[in-house]
Amino acid sequence: MIFVDFWADNYDNKSMDIQSASVNLSQARVQEQAGVRVQAMGLDAMKEQAAALEKLLSSAQVVADPNLGRNLNVIA
Repeated sequence: MIFVDFWADNYDNKSMDIQSASVNLSQARVQEQAGVRVQAMGLDAMKEQAAALEKLLSSAQVVADPNLGRNLNVIA
């Protein structure tokens, strides 16, 4: 009896379940697309930072004296 009552009560809700499942799927797709866009923006920002770092490192001067900076006088 419980099984029959369950299906009798919930049979009319089948179309509503399909509709809600469709809406949930659509919302999940939108959220996934938004997440991909945010990750792409972050990747672009990291690429820009990497290019700036490469430029900074390439413009750095190389120290000619190998002994320069080896010792540090900490007594003032």
